[in-house]
Amino acid sequence: MEAWAIALAVFAGRMIQNTVGTIRDILVIRGQRGRAAVLSFTETMIWLVVFCVVLQGFLAQPSGLVTVVNFLAFAGGFAMGSYAGIVVEEKMALGHVAIEVIPSGHDEEVGRELKRAGFPLTVFPCRGERGPHHMYLSVVPRRQMAAFLRRLEKIAPHAFVTIMDARIPSRVFRRQRA
Repeated sequence: MEAWAIALAVFAGRMIQNTVGTIRDILVIRGQRGRAAVLSFTETMIWLVVFCVVLQGFLAQPSGLVTVVNFLAFAGGFAMGSYAGIVVEEKMALGHVAIEVIPSGHDEEVGRELKRAGFPLTVFPCRGERGPHHMYLSVVPRRQMAAFLRRLEKIAPHAFVTIMDARIPSRVFRRQRA
């Protein structure tokens, strides 16, 4: 029974370690070095403890069933940690997104409604196959993305929308939003 508890602890530890690592990777990509450094330390400490537990079991019984189960738990925890890290990061909604909107009609109304809702907008004149119209660009915190899209769905349900991760906004943007 103790062997299964150890395998479960290995799985859980590895899952937590890789969840932290996945979030750290995302923070590095988004330029949040300080937070990423703290998570790197945490991730390494968890990995070290879990690895030592697996190594100790391996040294005690190199070809035993316990070793095989611990190896499977180690690998399985890593896989689940990748998935869990992405889910956790999505829930945390870190960073900003750039949302481009090309309405299918009533361009000015779309811009007025989005501005009235408090979303920052930059307007670009453009020309499509149906003639001249506008494209709107808004950079918003990811936690506001769903509200933006809900508002847009009400006023322009057939708009063409693209969403991209936006790396650290300029200092001017941060000062205006504060």
